[in-house]
Amino acid sequence: MPLYDYFCADCGGFRKMVRMADSAHAQPCPRCAVPAQRILVSPFLAGRGDTGDAPGPRVPGGGGSWRSLCGFGCPHCAGSG
Repeated sequence: MPLYDYFCADCGGFRKMVRMADSAHAQPCPRCAVPAQRILVSPFLAGRGDTGDAPGPRVPGGGGSWRSLCGFGCPHCAGSG
């Protein structure tokens, strides 16, 4: 499943793996469960190095590297899936 960016007006941005068919629908914020709208961000292009400058909103607790962002081995998602 693809990873999409969403924005909660109260809690900020978050990323979530969602089926492509459901990606345009609002998704519940992981902190407050209020429906959040999808936001469009620039695509991440591989080969820029592991500098932690991935585009889009930061995921809380995601760390400084794109490898640590939600869906790419972050501590709270590592055990799921």
